[in-house]
Amino acid sequence: MKFLGVLTLVSLFLFNVATQAQSNEERLLGGMALLNGGSNNRNFDQVLEARRILEQITEDENLAIWAHYYAGSASGALANMITEGRVPERKRELVDHINSAIQHMEVVLELDPMFAEGWSLLSSAYIHKISVRPLKAIGLSRKYRRARAKALELEPKNPRVILVSGIIDYALPGIVGGNKDHAVGAFEEAARLFAEEVIDDPFAPSWGHDEVYARLGIVYMDRGDLVDARNAFERSLKINPEFGWVSQDLIPSLEKLEAAASNS
Repeated sequence: MKFLGVLTLVSLFLFNVATQAQSNEERLLGGMALLNGGSNNRNFDQVLEARRILEQITEDENLAIWAHYYAGSASGALANMITEGRVPERKRELVDHINSAIQHMEVVLELDPMFAEGWSLLSSAYIHKISVRPLKAIGLSRKYRRARAKALELEPKNPRVILVSGIIDYALPGIVGGNKDHAVGAFEEAARLFAEEVIDDPFAPSWGHDEVYARLGIVYMDRGDLVDARNAFERSLKINPEFGWVSQDLIPSLEKLEAAASNS
């Protein structure tokens, strides 16, 4: 047992040395990859580790904006997993993760006020906070509307900006500004724009193409268009075969509806 303990300590030491030897660019790319993998697998600890790595790079002036952007994205992903009930033991941390997402995106926008995707994710974080802190809805709603409007004003043809706007429109009740018809139009436009997108910068955001088809699949399921829903989910998995939300949640939900339809 003592020998195994020594081996563990040596392994950790070597891992830390290797990590320290990496350049900040390599660490940023590693953190991004860890965030992507953890998000695909809905692995809370993996996303938490990705955020820890990314936050260590925020002091690098050349990479700070990307480090904050992806650390904020990680915080948003953690908050979403808690909200979905995947980690009930972490429920008390929900507001902390939402606040972390807001704080990171606010720094991003201090560094570059013209970064539309920063405004977009900030608007999403504000909406999430309103859902858990409704007594603060008035002040947060003003901030949310400003952030969303700014994102769409800056980059009205950015597929991620359009996707996030559509997600919010589809989720919100009509009485507070939601609009499912607008959301569907946004998803369809985002899908078209994703198909045309070419990204050369390894640090630039490239997420969303798989998710837009997941969102369209949900729309079709809600309408009872099960064939179109399956086609959308299969297209999502063709883009990203590791997308756990689609393969582990959405398709099983669709299969239940298909079974019920075939038995009726």
